[in-house]
Amino acid sequence: MRRTVFLMLLVLWSGIAAFAANVTIPTFQLLTRGVLDDGLFVLQTRADIDIRLGGGYKYGGELGLSIRSVNLEEPSTPGAIYDQDVIQAAFRERLRLSSASVIVRDLFGLPVDARYFIGEYTRILNGELFPEQFGTRIIASNLRGLLAFPTGIVYDGVHAIDGTGLALTTTSIAPWLYLEGAFYQDAYLGPGHYSTDIRAAFNTPGIKAETFLGASHPGAQYGIYRAGLLLYYAAGPRTELFTQIGVPRWAPVDDGPLNIDAFYFLFEPRVHVGVVSIVLSLFWHPQYYVQAPTNEQGATDIIVRLVAGDRSEGMVSGGIENSIRLRPTSADDQLRVGVAPFVTITSSGVVWDLKTNFNLFPFEAASLFEAYAGVRTRF
Repeated sequence: MRRTVFLMLLVLWSGIAAFAANVTIPTFQLLTRGVLDDGLFVLQTRADIDIRLGGGYKYGGELGLSIRSVNLEEPSTPGAIYDQDVIQAAFRERLRLSSASVIVRDLFGLPVDARYFIGEYTRILNGELFPEQFGTRIIASNLRGLLAFPTGIVYDGVHAIDGTGLALTTTSIAPWLYLEGAFYQDAYLGPGHYSTDIRAAFNTPGIKAETFLGASHPGAQYGIYRAGLLLYYAAGPRTELFTQIGVPRWAPVDDGPLNIDAFYFLFEPRVHVGVVSIVLSLFWHPQYYVQAPTNEQGATDIIVRLVAGDRSEGMVSGGIENSIRLRPTSADDQLRVGVAPFVTITSSGVVWDLKTNFNLFPFEAASLFEAYAGVRTRF
């Protein structure tokens, strides 16, 4: 693996040296959460940051660096006394090489781009494909990322590709069509386990759809399979429907018959009246996510957001979020009801999220409220 990464670095260095390097940050999220802990108001900050360095068009190289941290306030050095949690936190907070890739455009004169990649490649069915490939406005749900899931599993799309392999993509067949296929050794399953994912996206002014189908082998008696569909429909300027439905993982024999616990399901109608929007989000948590059990069978989030204001550049929006969260597998928090006023400020490509969440049920004075301050951007 080290030799492979070294060779990739040499190739990338050649590409970047020959062309001006491009630096992009596709993901930049910081979320500070304030909670009461034994009478003290404690701040905890999570980080999700990706940095991409690339150069060249025809034979382009790209390096990906990332930081994933659950709590930036924890010590970043091991210290004099051995503490396993502190050491693990120190390693998590290091800037690490998350991906490396080389792309060859118009392979053999065909309208196909080939990319050899190592590490994190892409997320499937999270809605980001449409602004990236078709230049549309953002259609993705707000129910994703750190602000929506400040603790536990951070959901963002139905599936993620991570490993070593080859991806073929094309956007030249038709301006409204995107096709992609990837074959790779799956990092989530481990060495010697291979996966194939095929996806297609269709873009029209009123309807946008993305679908995928994937399989992995070995890993189960008859293989591991996954599939999903993202659909966005705009009935007019006032009504939108966004939905994601998929099965992140299903092994026909090992996991038993396909049932509702296997599904990732988000249903989100949106209604706009002037500068006021009402968004209803219904999210059913899957039994597996990125090839690992979630232990969240039957978990459901029902969220109603009332938003007033303009999210365009330099504007402020705000409102109130009402949530009902069901956790059947939890002994203490099977039902939680909360209300959260929030403010969103958009300025120079940076989105600031300020939110205070009041936990109304079950009522406990020590955990009555949580305060959140988040920053997210793409540049």
